[in-house]
Amino acid sequence: MNICVAGKNNIAVEICQYLTQYYPMYPIKIIPNRNDKGIDGFQRSFLKYAQENGIEITTLEKVYIDSDLLFLSLEFDRIINPSLFVSRRLFNIHFSMLPAYKGMYTSAFPILNGEKQTGVTLHYIDSGIDTGDIIAQSVIEINPTDTAKDLYLKYIEQGTLLVKNHLQYLIEDSVKAYRQPKEESAYYSKSSIDYSNLCLNFHSTAYQLSLQVRAFHFRDYQLPKMLGIPIIKAVILDTKSEAKPGTVLFENRDKITVATIDYDIDLYKDCMGLVLDCCEQNRLDELKEIPFITYYVCEKELVHGWTPLMVAAYNNSIDVFCYLMENGAQINVQNNNGTTVFMYAKDAALRNKDYSIIDLCLHFKADPYIRDYSSKDLFDYLQDQSVDLADYIKKNIS
Repeated sequence: MNICVAGKNNIAVEICQYLTQYYPMYPIKIIPNRNDKGIDGFQRSFLKYAQENGIEITTLEKVYIDSDLLFLSLEFDRIINPSLFVSRRLFNIHFSMLPAYKGMYTSAFPILNGEKQTGVTLHYIDSGIDTGDIIAQSVIEINPTDTAKDLYLKYIEQGTLLVKNHLQYLIEDSVKAYRQPKEESAYYSKSSIDYSNLCLNFHSTAYQLSLQVRAFHFRDYQLPKMLGIPIIKAVILDTKSEAKPGTVLFENRDKITVATIDYDIDLYKDCMGLVLDCCEQNRLDELKEIPFITYYVCEKELVHGWTPLMVAAYNNSIDVFCYLMENGAQINVQNNNGTTVFMYAKDAALRNKDYSIIDLCLHFKADPYIRDYSSKDLFDYLQDQSVDLADYIKKNIS
């Protein structure tokens, strides 16, 4: 049997890694999405992973004729026509609890519609759009503060687990599936949201506007805007709106207060640039004045995927580093290249000849054995840079 994985992002990479580790007897081929440029971003490049690991890159036309094929579509950018395949073992992961939310923008519409739950679905591919028989599903809770990006990352995580948990059955051709229910079925086309001309609709209730802010919040692609200013949060006030919906009632450095159909609402401006400056220069007092710091500690800047904690670690900003950790920063997060906070702290320690930032990483349980996307961990780098620091870390790991 041959396995073809078509798609993008971490889910495709992780499933290929899983297949290579646990099912090495089956040849793997991949088809990356057409817009995959071979560069890691907020998600890993499937094309780059395949090229670096010697995995064959193929085309749909070549796998059509394979009668012994298992085909996995994981965020693939093309509609699959099963009549062109000799094999009937064609499977897809869709980011919704089918039959709901077929089609596009599954990270936006559940939030726009005020859903409390969504999910991921593993299903057969048939001639329709996300209409194939259901094999398995996993429920995802939508928290009141979740943005489109938060939800997308949940989809990636749960979708990956769902595939891993059912791969053996797919390989054995022993899956059981059932037809999708007619009730609660819904479809959204590519034209249902125009992201090239995305505007907040102020002729809405305050609650509806707050849902828009969350649903259109995906920093790697766009943030919702008010007066051309990126917005990251919406807080509904107790004051009833008396002005025309969309009227600006107040503005300062941090927020814009706007009237809606029913209640006034505060729209908080994006301060990511200021946050990173404070982290670079250890300006703790100024950082403490920025609203919603717990939001920023989990965000990444766009070029390198740096978190505020990474910037603080690299610049030896001890006070800011501690403050970020107190406010929920993740010590073992990785950037677009898989670089960890501990790796940035290592650079600061060697540059400043001061191990204070290393001690903080050890205190907060940073993992020195996490490998970046070049398959190197902290000690691999220290082998060439500083044996003394490597020995210090090994001695003090609790």
